Amino acid sequence: MMLYAKYGFFARLLAIVLCFCALTSLLVSCKRNEPLPSYPHEELTLQAPASGLRAIIDPSSEVRGVYIATVYNIDYPSKTNLPAAALQAELDGIIDTVASAGLNTVYFQVRPVCDALYKSELFPVSEALTTSGKLTFDPLAYLVETAHQRNIFVHAWVNPLRVTLGTETKPQTDPALLPEGSPAKEHPDWTVAYADGRLYFDPALPEVRQLIADGVREIVQNYNVDGVLFDDYFYPYPVTDEDGITAGFDDAASYAKYGGGRSLGDFRRDNVNQMIRLVYDTVKSVSEDVQFGVAPFGIWQNDNGRNGGSATRGMESYKSIYCDPIAWAEGGYIDYIAPQIYWRFSTSVAPFDELVRWWNRALDGTGVDLLISHAAYSYEDWLSPSGEMKKQIEYARDKITYRGSIFYGYAEIRENLHAITDELTDVYADSVIYTDPSSTGMGVQITSPVSGSTVHNAQVRLFGISSPDTPLTVNGEAVERSRGGYFVITAILKRGENVFVFEQDGQAYTYTIHRGEPQD
Repeated sequence: MMLYAKYGFFARLLAIVLCFCALTSLLVSCKRNEPLPSYPHEELTLQAPASGLRAIIDPSSEVRGVYIATVYNIDYPSKTNLPAAALQAELDGIIDTVASAGLNTVYFQVRPVCDALYKSELFPVSEALTTSGKLTFDPLAYLVETAHQRNIFVHAWVNPLRVTLGTETKPQTDPALLPEGSPAKEHPDWTVAYADGRLYFDPALPEVRQLIADGVREIVQNYNVDGVLFDDYFYPYPVTDEDGITAGFDDAASYAKYGGGRSLGDFRRDNVNQMIRLVYDTVKSVSEDVQFGVAPFGIWQNDNGRNGGSATRGMESYKSIYCDPIAWAEGGYIDYIAPQIYWRFSTSVAPFDELVRWWNRALDGTGVDLLISHAAYSYEDWLSPSGEMKKQIEYARDKITYRGSIFYGYAEIRENLHAITDELTDVYADSVIYTDPSSTGMGVQITSPVSGSTVHNAQVRLFGISSPDTPLTVNGEAVERSRGGYFVITAILKRGENVFVFEQDGQAYTYTIHRGEPQD
């Protein structure tokens, strides 16, 4: 087993657990199956008690998750109107696949639209499950119980604002045609039709935000889930016509009522922020132990030289779907963020490593865990994909905020397409536990070049180390760091003296480097 973070509370707790296991070896055997990366440790394993109660699962274990999509019956169930025995058998197969791949967390889509794959007083039964409108088998209840028996976490995956699944050619925008019991049918004024052929709830309305929070409360109160996850759908992804004109989202009435003089973008982002905060507070009011996270689109903003965005050239969730995860992290009302970095290292407009570094830097010091959503489904389309997932995981593990990965593409894992499952079982062969970083008692140190050096190039790489427990800035900008507090900065130098002020935990450290005349 591998232990990440340096000593601290969890290391002491681990020692206590080891001692306890030794003393009670006649009653329970000590063995842990959850995995971790690069240097060997003593392994601790905890087997489930004979009573069938859930074994002790270390909440700091590396997250090794998979999305199970129910929308369009992508992953479950294989088709609608299956009998209970078949529905149960398919869930058993999913759990077996998850366990055999070395994974430990299932993100199960329980509300693909304004519906439920669980017993709900607020939403009708999902048509992905049955067209009868009656819940004869509760997939979430069965999954939670059986997964926990196998030491597998379960997070309920909710799509909060999407109401229907229409298309531009086959729109579904009439609330009157929704199933009985749908809150969107009962309150059509809460919805907005968009050019993609779908209905959406308007998050500007306090009633809508309360509905979303109440729906989450219902799940957390009635099911022993380990967490709740929202995906990337907030305001709809923009649709453009043949002339490149983007269709508008008709929230003019709510903007007039609640806009308060703000720009439309700020208004919409604040609506989403209020919803996220309300849901977080709702979850914590039921159980502090249940996590709440979001898996946003992978690009926040492209860097324009002023906004602090990533060195990318893709769609920006901040402007296009009014999603601002940085506000949630800095506001302290999210437990984890799992950006959908569905690209490769070689993707020029959105390189995987650039985005991992950007998210790592953005979350450093916020207390919010970074999980990375990976495109396992792209093994179907990528040229020579073998080895990509393992490489991505190993790269991310070095980052100070990283706590695990979630894979979208269950079918590819189940079928071991291009040996993707072999990659996962290999990289997850050992357990990994992440603990909060602790102070090293050291100040900031630049190890190369040393302060006062003279160089002759226009740019230089600064290698340094800092205490990993608190964030680091240089000249007011956040520094991206590895798990041990190490960092590398590419510094652009003017001729003569260049001064860089590093700040950490209220202390300033001045570093000076000179750029001399170029040498022949």
